[in-house]
Amino acid sequence: MPIRLIAVSRLVVIMGLAVWLTVAVTNNLTDPGTNRLLLGHTLSMGLLMEEEVLGAGLRWRAISPDLSYGLLYLVITVQIIVCVFLWRASVTYIQALLSTDEPTLIKARNQALLSLTLFVGLWMCFICGGLWFGYWLKQGPVQMVHLILIVIGLGSMSFVQSQPAALPSMPTK
Repeated sequence: MPIRLIAVSRLVVIMGLAVWLTVAVTNNLTDPGTNRLLLGHTLSMGLLMEEEVLGAGLRWRAISPDLSYGLLYLVITVQIIVCVFLWRASVTYIQALLSTDEPTLIKARNQALLSLTLFVGLWMCFICGGLWFGYWLKQGPVQMVHLILIVIGLGSMSFVQSQPAALPSMPTK
C-alpha cells in the first residue's frame, strides 16, 4: 500500500477523533452544568435512591454530588491531554503524507497508537467508574456513549496498527 494512502486514511481517523474530542472539551467548558448534573446523578446515585429494589445493594457507594465540580474539571484536563496527543499524531500523519518518508509514517503510527490508547483508557475509566455507581441501571444512554467510544477507539487502534511495519520497496529501473 503506498505511503500516501496509508497516511491519508489514518489521518482521517485520527484527525476525526481529535476534532470530535476537541468539540467535546469545548462543550464541557461552555456547558459544564449538563455534565455536572449527569456526574452528580452518578456519584450520588440519586436516580437509584428513588427505587425500592433496583440498585439497593449498591447505594452504600453513593458520595456527595458536590464532588462533580472537581471531577468534571479533572475529566476536562485529561480530555485536553488526550486531544493534544491526537492532534500531535495528526500533524505527524500530515508530515508523512507530504514527505512519503517511511520513518515518519512509522512515527505517526506509534504516536497514533499512544493517542488511541489514552483515548480508550479515558472511556474505560468512565465505564468502570459508572459501573461502580450503578449508572447503567438508570443512565443507559450515557453508558452506551462510553461503550461506543471504547469500540470506536479499539477499531481505530486496529486500523492504525494494520499498517505494515515495513513497507515494500518501490521497484527501481
